[in-house]
Amino acid sequence: MYAVPLDQLPPHLLALWREMLEDAGPDIGPFLHPEFVRAVAAVRPNIEVGVLEDAGEIGGFLPYQRGPWGIARPVAGRLCDQAGAVLRAGSSWQPRAFARAVDLRAIRLANAPVGDPALAPFQDRPRRIRFLDMSAGFETYRKQNLASGSRFIRQIESRVRKAEAQLGPMRFEWHTDDDAVIGTLLAWKAAQRRQSGTPNIFDLPWARGLVERLRRIHVDGFEGVLSAVWFGDTLAAAHFGIRSASVLQYWVPGYNAAFARYSPGLACLLAVAKEAANRGVVRVDLGVGEQRFKLQAADGVREVATATVRRDPAVGALLTTLDGVRSWARESPGRDWMHRASRALARGSYRARSLLR
Repeated sequence: MYAVPLDQLPPHLLALWREMLEDAGPDIGPFLHPEFVRAVAAVRPNIEVGVLEDAGEIGGFLPYQRGPWGIARPVAGRLCDQAGAVLRAGSSWQPRAFARAVDLRAIRLANAPVGDPALAPFQDRPRRIRFLDMSAGFETYRKQNLASGSRFIRQIESRVRKAEAQLGPMRFEWHTDDDAVIGTLLAWKAAQRRQSGTPNIFDLPWARGLVERLRRIHVDGFEGVLSAVWFGDTLAAAHFGIRSASVLQYWVPGYNAAFARYSPGLACLLAVAKEAANRGVVRVDLGVGEQRFKLQAADGVREVATATVRRDPAVGALLTTLDGVRSWARESPGRDWMHRASRALARGSYRARSLLR
């Protein structure tokens, strides 16, 4: 087992990586595709790919970022909604043995799928990722949502009709290269973060640079997709996501606050899901979180958890202490104050790095 920067991985191993992704189907989304890792490596340092061996053969690949103190983390940090290894069918790997082979003191992978037998002993804090099941097509999803008694889709369709009557016809584009659309989307996202008092990761230059790179990629099995909805001539909502052959990641949504009563963001979500299904996508991942729209729209759930592989005792003790502090903070009577302080610190850090850049 060994690790190299992506640009040093031989072409035949890149081809093998892609073959493993194809074989895995919807079990593995776009975050573990080599094109995503390549885009991240262009804007972040120390991105490596672990080459995993099983019974003397190449068993899989593990993309990660080598961080301070020799700790491996997901390649795109908080922007990565799936971490872990891409494996050949029937293969397994030994996380501690890999960490030893490439001189990592720990492996810390948030959002690693629950059920990976290699990582299961190291996982805790499971969380849910809700998704839209498009395997039978959008109309089947729509009918099942209506049959469940949910009023979600009916309400969105009714609001779209009102918007069209008052503002003009709804127009949807699956992908646009218009720079103004991505600029407006990120501005909406920044305004939303300011209003909620939460950190905006797109204040970080590397995060904005990553989006700019990803939206230009359109290759077999991976692409960036900038979708948009207009009412009349006015941009009402937009979404930037990434997709593999069978999974679309609902990633960076935003909408025009002046049109909030028409729910343009949710209209965009349904339009994206419908067109994604037409293009062969079988699952639209909504990401971690229990926001109301996810509970209303989703018809499927999968679990992820943080996997922490401790090899160095000192680093292991540090990570254990930090986890204990986080757990205490979540349960402490002063957790709301500490949460606000933590978010304020993160906001300040992001803005400072943006200004310095």
